[in-house]
Amino acid sequence: MHIALAAAAAMALLALAYVTLVTPVTLRRTTIDVPIANLSPELEGYTIAALSDLHYGGTVLPARLINRAVHLANEASPNLIVLLGDYALSHTRARTISRWLYEWALPRMTESLRALRAPDGVIAILGNHDYDHDPAKVAAWLRSTGARVLVNECVVIAKGEARLGIGGVDDWTHGEIDPDGGCASLAPDIPRVVLSHNPDGALELASTARIDLVLAGHTHGGQIVLPWLGAPARHCTVCDASTASGWVPRSPVPLYVTTGVGVLLPLRINCPAEVLIVRLVRA
Repeated sequence: MHIALAAAAAMALLALAYVTLVTPVTLRRTTIDVPIANLSPELEGYTIAALSDLHYGGTVLPARLINRAVHLANEASPNLIVLLGDYALSHTRARTISRWLYEWALPRMTESLRALRAPDGVIAILGNHDYDHDPAKVAAWLRSTGARVLVNECVVIAKGEARLGIGGVDDWTHGEIDPDGGCASLAPDIPRVVLSHNPDGALELASTARIDLVLAGHTHGGQIVLPWLGAPARHCTVCDASTASGWVPRSPVPLYVTTGVGVLLPLRINCPAEVLIVRLVRA
């Protein structure tokens, strides 16, 4: 009896160690094809690598995790790399601690993010934790890494005669979402991808706006995904327990949510961290 109890306790400790020390830093690369109506042949196979919720400091060996994410993104040879917000740890009610955590974390990621490589560069948006610290300082830091920061703005990618719009909206909880995804100035025949840290940003987009894809993070995929029950925690309304990551059927526009790279608390169960690779294909 005592041996059985000791064995059970040992198995429980091993399981706890696995989901707190191993799974949060085990990264996968997920690749999806996204059909786009009237996509020009020049943009067929256009590839975007998305890294979300880096949350530096939320896991053991955080530098190793970020470097691995950068390696997986670069290895896919993307045309563009996007960063979807929440770069360190913070809490709305602990401003002093949040400031210390961000001032500690951001410099430690600078060289890693400067190593990101894509012909069309790196585009970044802000998340709710970035606002808990200081959005202006986070944006300035992102620019120092070589990223272009979008807040309800749009970048136009040119491939020959073809054009692709990449819009980036503000954080849903702290800012205001442009209903056109930052892309109001684009002609209606130009396809566009909108970056929104929070999946609920998709709910704020105008029904008359052309939105071919929204890429979001924020949920961490729930971090804990249970059999039959799904993810108890999503921190957004458009995602239900079965769609804390991946395609979100309840969204009024095509919305894909990545599980992200980092975590706030070092715990992942049935919800691997990921670098997302998006390939645009002709519908």
